[in-house]
Amino acid sequence: MKKTSLTGLVLTLLMLLLVLIAAFIFLFQGRQKMIEQRDGLESKTAVLQQDLDETESDLSAIETTRAETAAALATAETDTLLLDGELVQSQQEVDAVTEQLDAASQTITTLEDEQEAVLTQPPDVAILSPAIGRLLPLSESVNIVLVATDSKGLASVNLLINEETFETYLPGNETLFTAVTPWNPAVVGEYGIQITAVNSQGISSSSSMITVTVAIADTANRVPNDANAELRGDIDGLVSGLRQLPIPQDINQILVSGVLLRQAQQADALALAGSGLWATADLLGQAFDFAPSDYEYEALLLALHNAPTAAYYRPLFDEMLLIEQDNSLIPLVQLGYVRQLLYLIQDQNFGLDELAAGDLSLDASLALAAMREGEATVVQENFLVARYLPLDTAVIPETWGIDSDALSDAPPAIANRLLFPYEAGADFVRTLYSAGDYPALDAAWATPPQSTEQILHPEKFVLDEAPLLVTLPNLLPVLGDDWTLAEENVLGEFLLGQYLAQQLNETQVETAVSGWGGDRFAIYTNESAESFLMVLHTVWDTADDSIEFAALYPNYPTRLYGSSGDLQANGGECWQGEADLICLYQSEQETLIVRGPALELVLALVDAIFPEE
Repeated sequence: MKKTSLTGLVLTLLMLLLVLIAAFIFLFQGRQKMIEQRDGLESKTAVLQQDLDETESDLSAIETTRAETAAALATAETDTLLLDGELVQSQQEVDAVTEQLDAASQTITTLEDEQEAVLTQPPDVAILSPAIGRLLPLSESVNIVLVATDSKGLASVNLLINEETFETYLPGNETLFTAVTPWNPAVVGEYGIQITAVNSQGISSSSSMITVTVAIADTANRVPNDANAELRGDIDGLVSGLRQLPIPQDINQILVSGVLLRQAQQADALALAGSGLWATADLLGQAFDFAPSDYEYEALLLALHNAPTAAYYRPLFDEMLLIEQDNSLIPLVQLGYVRQLLYLIQDQNFGLDELAAGDLSLDASLALAAMREGEATVVQENFLVARYLPLDTAVIPETWGIDSDALSDAPPAIANRLLFPYEAGADFVRTLYSAGDYPALDAAWATPPQSTEQILHPEKFVLDEAPLLVTLPNLLPVLGDDWTLAEENVLGEFLLGQYLAQQLNETQVETAVSGWGGDRFAIYTNESAESFLMVLHTVWDTADDSIEFAALYPNYPTRLYGSSGDLQANGGECWQGEADLICLYQSEQETLIVRGPALELVLALVDAIFPEE
């Protein structure tokens, strides 16, 4: 029994062992399969990873390609926009060229029309002398002065009297033709003097005709016993035609002796010395150091207006004084008559006496005088250029009607003031004439220059750059009862420059006065103390101009007094002389110069003009 149980146990154990062995074998075989499966999975994973890497690489390449494609697309779009812009610009350029071609075509058409008009335009003709309606003496020779012009050249010019040919001229295709033809009427009556011309194209002018009357007695436009009346009549016609302005027929011509004409000159010089322009010259001389306090201005003006002349126009009396003489006027005297005649034309056509009698400042009066004298010089120059007289333009100063030798001993500032209208005026009017001929001068008389700045700088006149209006307060309440306002006026750029030129060099003066915009000065006197006080308030175009003046002006009092300046608590600088002092102030675009006997008084005036804020 025991053996059987043991055998059963052994068998059981053996079976268990077999089961374990079978399980081990099964597990071993399963493990091998799992290992093989794992290896297979790892291999597949590696393949998949490789595929993934390749896919990611492809994707990256695709992304790069996409970015490049997008960039290329953006570039293409930009290029498209640029091309569109260039296309638009090209179209605009094409349109502009088309417009230019159209304009050029129109210009060509206009030029062709103008050329056609020029080619078909008749010559211009005119009779300059004798004047229309003039009464001529019987059996006395009269010069007929005529002119014809045509840009294509003149073939012939015909002078007719009472519709009968009197003279035929053959200019030889000259574009400008003038002639002086003597005529001696033998029968009293009315005559028609006519001129016609034919140009090189065979085109005839319209006729120019005047009517004159020949009488036994000479009663028109002549003074008794005037041997040069006919010559002056010819000059009248030439100057009137040249200046393109009429000469009134009712001007009072008076034949006088040389003594009487000289007396008239002296009377007018005395009137000038007592006028507003010169009555206070002694005050200006003291305040601005132009001349000693006892300088004889009246004697200077009398000497200046003592020049010999054969004609003298007096605008206040509307009369032309003519020296009686038997001999014919020499060319230089004739040129002097041209100048006096121009004064008459100015006065009668532009009311020169009324302009001069207006409320003009010292500066504006100098400017108007420059316009007057400058135009007279330009007309004289043109008269000589036209070869009406065998003279050179260098002789014109000899016909100014003043004795310039009288200025040789005058203080420089005074002499320059008297010469300014002639010298600066000529340059000013030449500039206007060069730009617009005589119509430009007519326009200038309609709105005359208002300052010497405009005379010195014609471009400022052309641009209508008028001087600024500068004012000064009433300073008498500050000064007290002992003081009197003796003069208040405008100094102007020219006289300001003359003032500075007494102590500064030319370059410093030009720099200092450039940018002048306007000024106002006042001179107060104290008779009991025998002293004066001057204030000059100037406004400049810019603050830089004001600073520039203030930087250069100290040279004036420093050299005048021989002393340096002292800075003041109110921002100014003062220089002390033996009898008075000068102070300078500068603020933005303004400067103020005060000259007086005492510092306390000067500082009080500065506070009144430049009050502290």
